[in-house]
Amino acid sequence: NVARVLGAVFPWLIRIDVSFEPHEVNGQPGAIFRDRDGKVLYALALDVLDGKIQTIRGVINPDKLGHIGPVADAWAVDREVKRARRQPH
Repeated sequence: NVARVLGAVFPWLIRIDVSFEPHEVNGQPGAIFRDRDGKVLYALALDVLDGKIQTIRGVINPDKLGHIGPVADAWAVDREVKRARRQPH
Protein backbone atom coordinates (compact mmCIF):
# COMPACT_ATOMS: atom_id res chain seq x y z
CA ASN A 1 0.00 0.00 0.00
CA VAL A 2 1.60 3.24 -1.20
CA ALA A 3 -0.01 5.37 1.54
CA ARG A 4 1.35 3.13 4.32
CA VAL A 5 4.88 3.20 2.87
CA LEU A 6 4.85 6.97 2.42
CA GLY A 7 3.47 7.54 5.93
CA ALA A 8 6.35 5.51 7.35
CA VAL A 9 8.98 7.30 5.29
CA PHE A 10 7.67 10.84 5.77
CA PRO A 11 6.26 10.99 9.33
CA TRP A 12 7.36 14.59 9.88
CA LEU A 13 5.26 15.70 6.91
CA ILE A 14 2.17 14.31 8.60
CA ARG A 15 3.09 16.25 11.75
CA ILE A 16 2.83 19.54 9.80
CA ASP A 17 -0.44 18.59 8.08
CA VAL A 18 1.01 17.70 4.69
CA SER A 19 -1.31 15.13 3.19
CA PHE A 20 -0.84 12.76 0.32
CA GLU A 21 -3.16 10.74 -1.80
CA PRO A 22 -2.28 7.69 -3.84
CA HIS A 23 -2.32 8.74 -7.47
CA GLU A 24 -1.03 7.47 -10.78
CA VAL A 25 1.94 9.61 -11.83
CA ASN A 26 3.27 9.23 -15.38
CA GLY A 27 1.62 5.83 -15.62
CA GLN A 28 3.20 4.54 -12.39
CA PRO A 29 1.83 4.16 -8.87
CA GLY A 30 2.64 7.17 -6.76
CA ALA A 31 1.23 10.00 -4.73
CA ILE A 32 0.46 13.70 -4.81
CA PHE A 33 1.52 15.60 -1.68
CA ARG A 34 -0.46 18.69 -0.63
CA ASP A 35 0.10 21.34 2.01
CA ARG A 36 -2.49 22.06 4.71
CA ASP A 37 -4.30 24.40 2.31
CA GLY A 38 -4.63 21.66 -0.33
CA LYS A 39 -2.04 23.16 -2.67
CA VAL A 40 0.20 20.78 -4.62
CA LEU A 41 3.63 20.39 -3.05
CA TYR A 42 5.21 17.34 -4.62
CA ALA A 43 4.52 14.41 -6.92
CA LEU A 44 6.18 11.06 -6.38
CA ALA A 45 6.17 8.06 -8.74
CA LEU A 46 7.35 4.54 -7.98
CA ASP A 47 8.78 2.29 -10.67
CA VAL A 48 7.65 -1.17 -9.59
CA LEU A 49 8.84 -4.46 -11.07
CA ASP A 50 7.73 -7.85 -9.75
CA GLY A 51 6.16 -6.18 -6.72
CA LYS A 52 9.38 -4.41 -5.69
CA ILE A 53 10.16 -0.71 -5.88
CA GLN A 54 13.00 -0.21 -8.35
CA THR A 55 13.14 3.59 -8.55
CA ILE A 56 11.53 6.53 -6.79
CA ARG A 57 11.02 9.64 -8.91
CA GLY A 58 9.95 12.97 -7.51
CA VAL A 59 8.84 16.27 -9.01
CA ILE A 60 8.88 19.49 -7.00
CA ASN A 61 9.27 21.98 -9.87
CA PRO A 62 6.20 24.25 -9.67
CA ASP A 63 6.21 24.72 -13.46
CA LYS A 64 5.71 20.96 -13.86
CA LEU A 65 3.11 20.67 -11.07
CA GLY A 66 0.88 23.58 -12.03
CA HIS A 67 -1.37 21.49 -14.28
CA ILE A 68 -2.48 19.49 -11.19
CA GLY A 69 -3.72 22.59 -9.34
CA PRO A 70 -2.51 25.54 -7.29
CA VAL A 71 1.09 24.98 -6.18
CA ALA A 72 2.32 25.33 -2.59
CA ASP A 73 5.26 27.43 -1.41
CA ALA A 74 7.77 24.57 -1.10
CA TRP A 75 10.32 26.76 0.72
CA ALA A 76 7.83 27.62 3.48
CA VAL A 77 6.93 23.94 3.89
CA ASP A 78 10.64 23.04 3.97
CA ARG A 79 11.22 25.49 6.83
CA GLU A 80 8.27 24.04 8.72
CA VAL A 81 9.54 20.46 8.18
CA LYS A 82 12.96 21.42 9.56
CA ARG A 83 11.32 22.85 12.68
CA ALA A 84 9.13 19.75 13.10
CA ARG A 85 12.11 17.39 12.76
CA ARG A 86 13.93 19.20 15.58
CA GLN A 87 10.98 18.91 17.97
CA PRO A 88 10.46 15.78 20.08
CA HIS A 89 7.62 13.52 19.02
